Amino acid sequence: MDYVDRYGQDCRLPDEAPTAETVQARIDDLLATQEPLLKSVGSVRDLVRWRDEVVRQERECHYAVCTLCSLAELLVDGEESRRLAVHAGFTAWESLLAAGITRARDSGGLSPDADPGRLAKGLMAALQGGLLLARTTRDVRRLETALDMALGYVQAHMLTG
Repeated sequence: MDYVDRYGQDCRLPDEAPTAETVQARIDDLLATQEPLLKSVGSVRDLVRWRDEVVRQERECHYAVCTLCSLAELLVDGEESRRLAVHAGFTAWESLLAAGITRARDSGGLSPDADPGRLAKGLMAALQGGLLLARTTRDVRRLETALDMALGYVQAHMLTG
């Protein structure tokens, strides 16, 4: 089975525990992929486009552990410096989501009482849980469903007008 993504990167985890440099490189790759997608978010429709791209990228890696979101697997060795680096990476990713939701709220697409931080946490939890289920069942529809449900909650904050 081919485990190379569209960027030519191997989607599998290394056989050995990754070095701190490898962890940081994965975080940098992840943010380099996500940042342009999320910096263009200014509406709920843009969040749906982001969701579609995340699902497409996961599908492209044949349900293997993809660069998009393989950082969580690096936590199992218990080394605190790696855990902190992964935590910082996920925090940066969640901040990009929250910033996009803030732009959507500030442009009048979401209710003023919508909490971008809380909505971003929900999207991140759905993303992580959906990816885990998609990988273990080899069924990307699990990821789609999780993200659709989280986006449904975001959409519940949309203003009608």
